[in-house]
Amino acid sequence: MSNQFNPKVSIVIPVYNGSNYVKEAIDSALSQTYKNVEVIVINDGSTDGGKTDEICKSYGKKIRYFLKENGGPASALNMGIEKMEGEYFSWLSHDDVYYPEKVEKQVQYLKKLGKKDVILYADYELIDSDSKFISNVIFEHEVLINKPEYALLRGCVNGITLLIPKVAFDKHGGFDLELKCTQDYDMWKRFLTDYEFIHMKEIFSKTRIHPLQDSNKHPNVTTEGNPLWIEMMESIPKERKEELEGTEYNFYRKMRNFLKETPYRKAQKLAEKRMEEILKNTKSFPETKVTVIIPFYNRFEILIQSIESVLKQTYRKIEIILVNDCSTEDLKQIKKYIVRDKRIKLISLEKNSGPAVARNRGIAEASGEYIVFLDSDDLFTKEKIEKQLLQTVLSNVNISHTSYIRKGWQGEELIKSGVLSGYVMPEIIASCPIATPTVMIKSEFLKRNKFKFSENFRIGEDVCFWMELLQADELLGINTPYTIVNVNPESAYQDLNKQLEGLANILSYVLSKPEFRAYHLQISNLCEGYSYTSRKIQDKEVQSAYSVPVKKRNFIETVKNFINLIKYQGFITTFKKVIRKYLLDRF
Repeated sequence: MSNQFNPKVSIVIPVYNGSNYVKEAIDSALSQTYKNVEVIVINDGSTDGGKTDEICKSYGKKIRYFLKENGGPASALNMGIEKMEGEYFSWLSHDDVYYPEKVEKQVQYLKKLGKKDVILYADYELIDSDSKFISNVIFEHEVLINKPEYALLRGCVNGITLLIPKVAFDKHGGFDLELKCTQDYDMWKRFLTDYEFIHMKEIFSKTRIHPLQDSNKHPNVTTEGNPLWIEMMESIPKERKEELEGTEYNFYRKMRNFLKETPYRKAQKLAEKRMEEILKNTKSFPETKVTVIIPFYNRFEILIQSIESVLKQTYRKIEIILVNDCSTEDLKQIKKYIVRDKRIKLISLEKNSGPAVARNRGIAEASGEYIVFLDSDDLFTKEKIEKQLLQTVLSNVNISHTSYIRKGWQGEELIKSGVLSGYVMPEIIASCPIATPTVMIKSEFLKRNKFKFSENFRIGEDVCFWMELLQADELLGINTPYTIVNVNPESAYQDLNKQLEGLANILSYVLSKPEFRAYHLQISNLCEGYSYTSRKIQDKEVQSAYSVPVKKRNFIETVKNFINLIKYQGFITTFKKVIRKYLLDRF
């Protein structure tokens, strides 16, 4: 575009019963630093006793003012378009506000781009009914530049941030008069066929949130919104969906996740239906190798059950890496499996070093494109690898996990940990629900970033590992139990002292990382867990120390216990607990 690029811009303000806010809107339009503008106000048959009409007329020739019968926002906008004399259209709702440089910066940006077939939009600010700041709405600029369709598919276009060439309306017509809530996005959808939506990483406008808005009360919100979103999703060719999100399945998965936060349930259900159809019609990935890493230390009878649960998988292209953490028992039973199945590889550590070291060794030796972990006392269901691999690959993610069944002497319990999905760092810090045998990770991702389990810890090392992996990466949650996690009274799940050690390790890890310091609330929750577990241990020690009759208790041992308890919880607390226990025993 030439240096003389100085197009006239028409700011169109439709208003209906807007006496509370329209003056602020008009004033912001007249205050634009770009001078080649006209301000057109369309009164859509206000019924507020002439208040809106009086305010608008008070501006005289500063604005072009038109009064019409009520026909809804679309009809008012169409009238503004018919009346405008500018080359570009800029929409300002009567309850919203422009910053003074809105039009000028957008015209300058157009000039810099040197393109005509583009529509500009931007971030914006939210204000309340009293014009007080609520928050800024900031979109992911790089995503929107690389994936321009997401301007609409992620609901990023706020009409008041736009600058639209008048010729776009000449070509595509006006707003649909039948639509009361989606007339704007219906229009943008039509534009998208031959106009590029370009995001500006700036804030030029203020959008007011208040109870009287149609978007908060109109019954057509969902009846119009569902077919609109369905049409927008389905109109994108399969090839483009794959370009946008790696796979068509992942496109619909991301759409499903976005639509969950909207009222458009029918559109969400369609996205889920498409996902199910793709899963059903997609065969497994027979050329993709999966490595299963199983660290172990003795307990071979249980280990054999774990190995067999892997050998029975419906997915066949696997390798099993058994990492012997310096077991003291004879490996004869295990070696039989290695001789029988060439997919099994045994690695022996020189000294007992704990699960972190064992898993890291397994990762270093893995040749599969994906890695899964299995503890030596846990089991996979027979479809675990096949089903999880299918969803992980189709979702184009580096890390996935599933729900699981916790099985113990008290029975079975379904743990729906797979509901945790997305960018989940706060949840992991506060209370990590991820079970190690449910996880699947892309090997290249691990090795490229040199991710390792923390070898300083024997308990809690897995949680620290997930934090390391998921600082800026998405977690795919699969809410189906594909793993059986066995627990017993000696498991860390039941052992309070092991729980306390694990919490201490996780806390020390979190507090040593500056990038986690922003998660104040979650760290506080972790501290509360540590404090709660510590109190439970102390209460148990008190109960244990004073549960035996005095005549059967070693006096010196009792005194030692009493002194230790005073050290941990103070004299007054210990004294109260002893008295309470004494009274309970006595009465």
